[in-house]
Amino acid sequence: MARLSDLVREQALAAATDRPSSLRLDPDSPQEWYEAARLELRRVRDGVRGNVIPGVSQCEALARSLVYELRRSDDCVRRALAGRSDQYLIDNAVHVAILSVKIGMGLSYSAEALEQLALAGLLHDVGMWALPDTVTAKAGPLTPEEMATVRSHPERGRRVLAALGGAYDRLAAVVAQEHERWDGSGYPCRLKEDQITEHAQILGLADVLDALVTQRPYKNSITPHQALRELFVHGKPLFSRRVLKALGDAVTLYPVGTPVRLNTGDGGTVSRINPGYPLRPILAMKSGTSAGGELDLGRTPSAYIVEVLQQGGES
Repeated sequence: MARLSDLVREQALAAATDRPSSLRLDPDSPQEWYEAARLELRRVRDGVRGNVIPGVSQCEALARSLVYELRRSDDCVRRALAGRSDQYLIDNAVHVAILSVKIGMGLSYSAEALEQLALAGLLHDVGMWALPDTVTAKAGPLTPEEMATVRSHPERGRRVLAALGGAYDRLAAVVAQEHERWDGSGYPCRLKEDQITEHAQILGLADVLDALVTQRPYKNSITPHQALRELFVHGKPLFSRRVLKALGDAVTLYPVGTPVRLNTGDGGTVSRINPGYPLRPILAMKSGTSAGGELDLGRTPSAYIVEVLQQGGES
């Protein structure tokens, strides 16, 4: 496989103008946006694998569309958290873009900043697309050599995006830092705390959340509310408190009307959201000792949601 470092500037500039495409860049629904994003990312991936740097103007248009879609509804978020993927590296890029924008909304980012974040999410793993399938699609544990190859992908991605020109230097820098962690345990440079740009912190958090909820050949998935609980309890050394709080404020796993079952076996329906306590809403109880009344999980630490039920009451 040709090395990305062998690419010359002329190749990058020649490929920087996108070829005509039938892609809808103003999709009418979240489903259309999702499929358009998958299609475009496969084109970008194929360009990288062909040792040619493709243009990303269509990804930029998709980033703008995503911000618009997420301001209208959370349908894309529900799909991102569904845990289904038949092409993980492509779907992961789509999901990270979606979840990153939601976190950015929790931080009250401007429209321009949200679009930058969406684009970074779509392209955050561009360096992985340059790696051999024998590594990226391996079902079993990686060898030390294979792990070293995987850990090279942030720098590969930085070079791919930097080759597009100076307008993409900031994007390239964010992608290079996506696997750095707040406590210095990340890679490739072991940056820590404010050495890591906030956009990179957001991408990293969204990436971990997607990994937790998605079934993979070598691991089982967990439910979205279990994943959030895991991040809120164990993610504090890895991500800034500000970014973790924004995730909790922005991603509502239990919207009003959601039927749930508690660890006590009692059932209820979410009637109100508890600001600041995304995993502990107020329930209208349908069964148990509080049936017919309300239960505020924010004031009842011994009770918590263990299961989201289908409409009708059974999971």
